Amino acid sequence: MDRSELGLDLCGPCAGSEIDYACRRCGFPGNIYADGCCGRCVVSDRVQDFLSDEDGNLAAQLRPLKEKLTAANPWAVGNWLATSKGARLLADLAAQQAEISHDVLDGLEQDGSTRYLRELLVTTGVLPRRDENFARLRLWLDAALDGLPAARVRVLRPFAEWCILRDARRRSERGTYTPGAASVDRMEIRAAIEFAAWLEMEDLDLGSLTQGKLDLWLASRPTRRIGAFIRWSVARRLTPGKLTAVPKHSGLPTQFLSSEEQHEQLRRCLNDSELPLEVRIVGALTRLYGLPTARILQLTTDRFQREDDGAYLTVDQNPVLLPPRLARLIEEQAARPVGHVSILEQPDGDHPRYLLPGRPPSRPRSAAGIHSLMRRHGLPGLSARNTSMIEAVADLPPIVASDLFGIHPDTAHRWARFAQDSWADYLAACAATEQ
Repeated sequence: MDRSELGLDLCGPCAGSEIDYACRRCGFPGNIYADGCCGRCVVSDRVQDFLSDEDGNLAAQLRPLKEKLTAANPWAVGNWLATSKGARLLADLAAQQAEISHDVLDGLEQDGSTRYLRELLVTTGVLPRRDENFARLRLWLDAALDGLPAARVRVLRPFAEWCILRDARRRSERGTYTPGAASVDRMEIRAAIEFAAWLEMEDLDLGSLTQGKLDLWLASRPTRRIGAFIRWSVARRLTPGKLTAVPKHSGLPTQFLSSEEQHEQLRRCLNDSELPLEVRIVGALTRLYGLPTARILQLTTDRFQREDDGAYLTVDQNPVLLPPRLARLIEEQAARPVGHVSILEQPDGDHPRYLLPGRPPSRPRSAAGIHSLMRRHGLPGLSARNTSMIEAVADLPPIVASDLFGIHPDTAHRWARFAQDSWADYLAACAATEQ
């Protein structure tokens, strides 16, 4: 049996041609790209030129990056060098012959290209990893305050630095500062900026603010998160007396699935091989354990463990026993390569390997993208999660639900009270959903 019958590549002479199709530099057969050289050798030359200064010298800082790029998929690297704005930014930085740092990248336009370049430099060891959620909040704050009147900034910056950013920094150091937390912090700073502008428009300042004026502002803007700014102002005696910004409580959950719908969707996730693998995993974890999409996307492959008595997934700190079929889906997802061509494949070393990798694979997939994908396949997230939570707290003590699902104990107790006090509302919501 010859190589062609085995489905293997043939060299030129074996195929009856006098041309051997071997790279004239490295001898690799096939896929000649340019000037008699294979794609990897051509891309290696281009990477060297891209990262070197005018004299052809490559900075020591960029050598790990060159090694990773030349070892990656040559077609993906070549396309990135030729078409990416991030690659042009990298070439400009390399030509300056100065050390590349996070501060240097912070001075550039903060768009997708800059973020991708930063992640590439971190993944290859050129830059140290940092908490991007916290770092982006600081950059956003500087941009938000830029151009505001100095009198407003003198109040707003101390509030942002000592109230919002200080707490965010603590959570970042504990590794618990999430994109959702950063979004809430930005909303609180935006509310303070908007409130300061309103005070000026009303010819007021914090020293002349009354509860009546504050209530007037709150009545027209009930969703603004101004409570943190008011508490900070009162604590520092910037207001003439004690003021209260009563928060607008979010409504109790109203979107549910019936038990039949919930179980049918779970069966789809576990059994329907036509669904994308990531859809099946996200859908099953949401319907079995009430996990929000954001938490699922943060799961790394080392959270999955197979033991003698079954397979476990550590969601928070406690391992959760998985149904055998879901365990096989997660095992398959963890073992398969990245589903798209990337400059870098799954990260190695100390970098996390996400169960649902994004672009680049050193970052998880975006929540917005997963939500859109789930909706396209008729698997809504919020109603399914609400149903899972209320069914769980109806059967389990809140502290057990807290440990099992990795949620805060206060959240578990609120769900338990809701399940106990509003079971009729839940059934009514299910009936309305069925209509």
